[in-house]
Amino acid sequence: MHGFVFVARNPYFAKVAEDGSYTIADVPPGKYTIKAWHGMLKNQKAKVTVDAGSKATVDFTFK
Repeated sequence: MHGFVFVARNPYFAKVAEDGSYTIADVPPGKYTIKAWHGMLKNQKAKVTVDAGSKATVDFTFK
């Protein structure tokens, strides 16, 4: 049995849905590094730019 506790330093995080999708709402425009965490697999990071009034997409694949 495993248990995990996640503590975020800001309000910008998401829990992945059953279909693997996620949404982080109301992120201010800017450049960010987004980190995907998995309790048993290696963490992944990606850079993303969020433009005002538009959506940004970052995909991760865990194997």
